Amino acid sequence: MLLNLVPLAIDWQEVSDQATVIGVFIALAVGIATTVVMIRQEKVTRTGQQLQSEHATAAAERAESAARLTEEYTRRVVEALETIASRPEGAGLVIAAPRVRWSLTHQDGDKYLLTNVGDAAAHSVRINAHKSLHLIKPTDGHNIDAGEALGFLAVPTMATLDFTITVEWFDLSSGHKRTWKYPLPPNRQK
Repeated sequence: MLLNLVPLAIDWQEVSDQATVIGVFIALAVGIATTVVMIRQEKVTRTGQQLQSEHATAAAERAESAARLTEEYTRRVVEALETIASRPEGAGLVIAAPRVRWSLTHQDGDKYLLTNVGDAAAHSVRINAHKSLHLIKPTDGHNIDAGEALGFLAVPTMATLDFTITVEWFDLSSGHKRTWKYPLPPNRQK
């Protein structure tokens, strides 16, 4: 058998045109992919900036809340000092009537303990917090005798604007509703 060799003629112009078309498609695909990545990065950056802004606003709100609480305590101290100063000299010690005094302590995890460290009972006790602080508490209306405590859960987040716990109760000796505010003690475990 006789083989005839036919030389293959390669049209280099056609190969060059195909390579150019393939190169254009690759460049177009890379351009589109780069644009998509840049758009996603910009969105992530905007979302991060928005979260930073929200966290900064929450921190500012917490600082303002703490300042309000400090201002209230300062006012109460000044009133107490003015009362002491207005007593006539030599009036001696006045024995105070029994009263409710509170202590707020962190227990474990998100559990906190409100304790009546005074020498009088607190009636119809209610525990409240700012709406941004998730609070899981017993039903309102408990009576807490001197030395007794009431536990509750408080779950702060980065979005919590105010860490103040507000305790309201009825004071039988005066016949008035009383209020005590205190910032949530830090959770040392987090």
